[in-house]
Amino acid sequence: MLADRCRFPRQKLCGGVLSNCGANLLAEMGMLLPAEIEDLVMARHGTFSCWDSLKHLRTFHGGTPEMRLLDRAEFDSFLCRRAVEAGAVFLGEHCFRGFGDGGDAVFEGGERIRFQRMVGADGACSAVRRLAYGRPRGRYGLCLETFFPLSPGVLERFVAQGLEIHFGLLPYGYGWVFPRREDVCVGVGSFGCARRPKELAGAAEKLIAHLGLGYRRPMRGAPVPPCRGGVQAGRDRVLLAGDAAGLCDRVSGEGIPHALESGFLAAEALIAGASSWDTRARCVRQIRDSGRYRHLLYAGPFRNLAMRKLRDSERFMQTYWEIAAGESRYSALLQRRAARMLSAT
Repeated sequence: MLADRCRFPRQKLCGGVLSNCGANLLAEMGMLLPAEIEDLVMARHGTFSCWDSLKHLRTFHGGTPEMRLLDRAEFDSFLCRRAVEAGAVFLGEHCFRGFGDGGDAVFEGGERIRFQRMVGADGACSAVRRLAYGRPRGRYGLCLETFFPLSPGVLERFVAQGLEIHFGLLPYGYGWVFPRREDVCVGVGSFGCARRPKELAGAAEKLIAHLGLGYRRPMRGAPVPPCRGGVQAGRDRVLLAGDAAGLCDRVSGEGIPHALESGFLAAEALIAGASSWDTRARCVRQIRDSGRYRHLLYAGPFRNLAMRKLRDSERFMQTYWEIAAGESRYSALLQRRAARMLSAT
């Protein structure tokens, strides 16, 4: 049984970056064939540009493996259809409200469904996690995002810059500009601390004006799991996956590959009759690393050093790309001595 509060296809705030790590997970677990993944790709980028306070630092070319951009509505609908093909019964417009006394799940409107095991994958503000294990510690982050349809000539200007990351717009956050097939995705997010929606809207307007897009578009917002919330895999009857488990990168806000990996791990735990999935997994290590190293790009003397490195060092940019692609860990950005210093903070 697969229940979701929305009817598919549905929109979801997400930059839509599928790293090579995420694509490999889908192929290795047999969810999608490599050709099916490519059919869903709207754009591929091997170019990466970094900015600080709207000042260009460096454009890096030849990033490998390339990043894929997906439309989340199309991607999620495809995965839902694949689950139904595999035998799942999909229930759209079923909003989870709590657990009944008789060992069942209660949905909005009073409907009850008995279950033996459950996987809560209901996002950053997961009702499943809150009711089963309590609210995670810390304040939620926030993202805003919109899309600008562009003519081919204007779009090409953005394609030349590749994936743009704009530091310095928000504390513990950044802005992004991702060119797709016929539009550009523009967003801002604060991942390490809570910010008011008005602050994010101001940062978004500043970025849009800098880009010269010249007009406003409706923006959508979504919360990000608390930086200090930790990872909760769940246990016994109720497991967790994705943002509900706290698996959101504390530096980049990325969640797709971690959601995929934890979902597969949860499924394997159910099949094996295990009480939980293994929290020594790669996705958990990456999240914990990002929590320790978030100061590198966002705070104190390390931030200034990182901005200089992004500006001056091709190798540093390559390493940053490899981390985003899931091919390396955050510790690779620092020498051993500096890494030890940062890990102690």
